[in-house]
Amino acid sequence: MRSRLPKVLHPCAGEPLIVHVVRLALSRKATPVVVVIDPAGTRTREVLTAAFPKAPLKFAVQEKPLGTGDAARAGLAVIPSFTGKLLILCGDAPLLRPDSLALLERAAKKASLALLTAHLPNPHGYGRILRAGHQALGIVEEKDATPEQRDLHEVNAGVYLCDADLVRKTVTRQNRANAQGEAYLTDLVARAAQAQGATPVTVADATEILGTNTRTELADAEQILRRRMIRDWQAEGVAFADPGSVILEGSVKLGADAHIGPGVQMYGQVRVGAGAIIEGPSVLRDANIEAGARVYAFSHIEGATVKSGAAVGPFARLRKGAILEEDSRVGNFVELKKTRLGRGAKANHLAYLGDAEIGAKSNIGAGTITCNYDGGPVKHATALGEGAFIGSNTTLVAPVTVAAGAYVAAGSTITKDVPADALAFGRARQENREGLAARLRARIHSQGQH
Repeated sequence: MRSRLPKVLHPCAGEPLIVHVVRLALSRKATPVVVVIDPAGTRTREVLTAAFPKAPLKFAVQEKPLGTGDAARAGLAVIPSFTGKLLILCGDAPLLRPDSLALLERAAKKASLALLTAHLPNPHGYGRILRAGHQALGIVEEKDATPEQRDLHEVNAGVYLCDADLVRKTVTRQNRANAQGEAYLTDLVARAAQAQGATPVTVADATEILGTNTRTELADAEQILRRRMIRDWQAEGVAFADPGSVILEGSVKLGADAHIGPGVQMYGQVRVGAGAIIEGPSVLRDANIEAGARVYAFSHIEGATVKSGAAVGPFARLRKGAILEEDSRVGNFVELKKTRLGRGAKANHLAYLGDAEIGAKSNIGAGTITCNYDGGPVKHATALGEGAFIGSNTTLVAPVTVAAGAYVAAGSTITKDVPADALAFGRARQENREGLAARLRARIHSQGQH
């Protein structure tokens, strides 16, 4: 990966690789789930403990990277009394599906070991499956394979379900007499073949077994996950104008008849209600877009809620704590932060509203700003009552209240509360000086000649 971040912690569709794998194990009721880490694997432990606070997780330390067989030995050391079937997964393979593990479980009922395989057009880098009919005889790693064995296209996925005792006996008697000088977990297959058999289970979709050893492979895995998620949402009635251009994470939830436009990006806890329209390209992060709302193109919404019938954008920004009530409207180049825009209220263009409560059916003119920050630790609040009308280019210096039905004249600076139904002016009186512009031009022209 060429990174300081441990490989299994690199994000794929919004979550670290290892989180995908542990969730898969938990979905198959595996207990406990043992994660083998290196001596510096504190971050991996912290990430998984935070992601699965109530899960039956255990952590085993592999002191030296002596191969997959040695990793299994380290894992078994923390569950010395465990008996029954042991499921072994790779921490960098996020594409495996629960259905494939269900097939593996069925096959393992009649054999000492069941293993997942796939047929790849280009099997380079993978261990090859040695077969005798419907049974596996062994696995040969590419570096140890003969030219004839390298021509085989059925490869090992690195996923096994087998008797725990068989694994213990195998990993405690291994040598490392191979091209990589490592203890191979693949030795399990030959041992199982001599016992009650080793049954290969071939996945229909070979992408499931793909690992992620490079940035390119990580990007490929993320694209596959996105395509899967989009297909799943399409099956639930969500429309995508250009599915290949949409970025979304597994935590995103979409309602039936929602419409997602080209280039839309959705990260974190995004909720889009039934029939909502998200035009692209727009970016949503931890946002709640309720049923029937509309987000126009080039909008950025983070930590905000847009309620039913409300509209945002184009070119709008809603920051954390912004709430648009039903049928309210935020237009182009408007920014809201920690502000509630009341039902039917409008801020149609060129405004900044921070730390404010905007009453229902209020109108915010172009160029209006709330001056909520005085340079100290406190952000001050602005309150506008129902039906307030704020003229264009108004500066509201918080803390300040404009009561229900009040009007504020365009170009005003408001520093004091405005009573209900009052008309407030907060600007200097206009004065016209005849001929002064001509004299100023003449002076400027004369200075320019010197």
